[in-house]
Amino acid sequence: MQLDPIAATAALQAGTKIALAVALCYGCISDIRRLRIPNAVSLIAVALFFVHHFAQAAPGSLAPHLWVGGIAFLFTFGLYWAGLMGAGDVKLISALMLWGGVRDGPAFLVAMALIGGLLAAVLLALRKSMAVRPAIKPYIPSRRVKAWARRGIFPYGIAICVAGLIFIPAFFAP
Repeated sequence: MQLDPIAATAALQAGTKIALAVALCYGCISDIRRLRIPNAVSLIAVALFFVHHFAQAAPGSLAPHLWVGGIAFLFTFGLYWAGLMGAGDVKLISALMLWGGVRDGPAFLVAMALIGGLLAAVLLALRKSMAVRPAIKPYIPSRRVKAWARRGIFPYGIAICVAGLIFIPAFFAP
């Protein structure tokens, strides 16, 4: 039994969405547990972009995505070089900007910044609260969150992956 081209394209698109979501969830969990985003997450996101693009889009529409992904890589690499960002963050932001392109890339960055800012504010509030009132420590349910707040660590991969998950429908919109 062979699928007609429309059903095959729909199945490929659904499989690509699921694979991208799984990769982003894995990246988020890995960043929470080990403060590292595996290279495989970014490589899978890039590979899935090309699978999706060549199965769906017109050939001429690849250049804007490559430009946006390349510019995002150069900018975030500068932040990495300055010691302001981790290498895994650089690769994942660049891979997701490749997906976003000119149309969805800026909105993805804004969402990522808002989510990251919210999470950072929570960690800063916890840090301040633990310094002012040490008795609050037993009421913070996660040892990991307490350690991040105490040491001033923020795994930004959480914000990147959550924003990526939010934007999956936009990335696949025609």
